[in-house]
Amino acid sequence: MGAPPAGRPGEATALGCTVVAMGSGVGFSVVGIEHPHVFELVEGLLTAGAHEVGHAGDDGPLMELYEQWRADSPRLDVPAALGHDAADLVVVAGVPAERAGHAAAALRAGKHVLSDKPGVTTLEQLDDVVDAERSSGRRWWVLFSERFGNRAVSEAVRRARAGTIGRVVDVVGLGPHSLLADQRPDWFWDPATSGGILADLATHQIDQFCAIADPADTAVVELISSSVGNVSCPDRPTMQDVGRVMLAANGVVGTHRVDYLTAAGLGSWGDCRLMITGTAGTLEVRANVDPAGADGGEHLIQVDADGTHRIDVAGVELDWAARLLADIRAGTDTLMTAAHVHRVCRLAVTAQTRARPWPR
Repeated sequence: MGAPPAGRPGEATALGCTVVAMGSGVGFSVVGIEHPHVFELVEGLLTAGAHEVGHAGDDGPLMELYEQWRADSPRLDVPAALGHDAADLVVVAGVPAERAGHAAAALRAGKHVLSDKPGVTTLEQLDDVVDAERSSGRRWWVLFSERFGNRAVSEAVRRARAGTIGRVVDVVGLGPHSLLADQRPDWFWDPATSGGILADLATHQIDQFCAIADPADTAVVELISSSVGNVSCPDRPTMQDVGRVMLAANGVVGTHRVDYLTAAGLGSWGDCRLMITGTAGTLEVRANVDPAGADGGEHLIQVDADGTHRIDVAGVELDWAARLLADIRAGTDTLMTAAHVHRVCRLAVTAQTRARPWPR
């Protein structure tokens, strides 16, 4: 995190995304360069065959890195990037509290939108984006990269949906992160601009739960409880460095924790995990690291009636960008439905606004 991908833009070396040999014909602009996820979003699109027409945003360390990496991309002002004639898609990765406004403006200008998470920080923002999406006939995606950018998580979700471990009854998602305080921008410390820890980080775990418990997007997902707290940043009183949310749907209970408490000695930005329990087995993902275990990331362990298995996920395609571009061209929903995006964002923001204080 925090650096452009290795290799030339368009190569698949960094992210393992599906390569499209011929250009997709889809042009995109970038609005806001405030989080390192922008490199992942742009590299994925370039690798899948899209082309960038320009970028807009404020000066800063990430903008400097971005312009070194994408030296051929012209710098635009925000209105020009939102309404560029050659852009079919606008990538939104600015300050979280500003993303929804940029997304709604792009949609109303006739563009599709791909947003970094969190896509919205308030329910009012979500309602405005959904209204813009429906009135324009364009699509708004939020990339939940802990699922779409990790082979082990993607494969675990697929296996759970396929009934590999029987009927799923419980999901536990853990999203610990490193604080890296000296690298964080001012907006990070204030929930009014960051959205808060549940509206931001927990979108990943909520996305995974909904994808497992209700892939058809038809059931009611119940928000049972949520809480947030500040346990390690006394000099930043508004900061939230730990949060928890519990959900239920279709007889599946989900318990999720996110935090900024990763110890410096881990060797990774976070030991993210996903544990799925079914009536005939379990699936456990160690997304980034297997502490004191196997090297590397993307570990998937399946336990069933036949034994314990380490699943090789090297052949699993990370094809989110290719699917998104195909959806733009064909008007399909192969990546994720609008209903899924809306629900994940609504649950995350509602969990944030209803959160009780962390116990002391």
